[in-house]
Amino acid sequence: MSKIIPIKYEWDVVKIRSKVREVTKDLGFDELEQSRIVQSVSELARNVVHHAEEGVVLVEEVHEGDQKGIRIVVQDFGPGIEDLDQVIKRSESPASTEGYGLRQVRELMDDFTIRAVEGKGTCVEVRKWLDVSTVESEE
Repeated sequence: MSKIIPIKYEWDVVKIRSKVREVTKDLGFDELEQSRIVQSVSELARNVVHHAEEGVVLVEEVHEGDQKGIRIVVQDFGPGIEDLDQVIKRSESPASTEGYGLRQVRELMDDFTIRAVEGKGTCVEVRKWLDVSTVESEE
């Protein structure tokens, strides 16, 4: 199962949040984890609207060994982040507000990868793994 959702306008973020919540619920994530994932994708989608104007979100179920989870890829078609290393470095400092959203996404999700090509856009990939023990104890 995978969904590709275009992002161009602020209201697209609402649609994306709703779709991601639906997918995470269907996968068996509890409400707290659903909220963390939705908050992360919301932050990434808003970055597209505010910094790049246009992009896409890919949402898909993933399996690796015994693990099951969700993979979200947010690709924008904007100018890219000029000095990605510097932005990442600043985002790691609690005193800096620059890159705060990316820091928040990194903290909420299990896996985080970001790539930027100047003049071609930025791609962020995040994953959240389902806690199998929680799912088994609910059954």
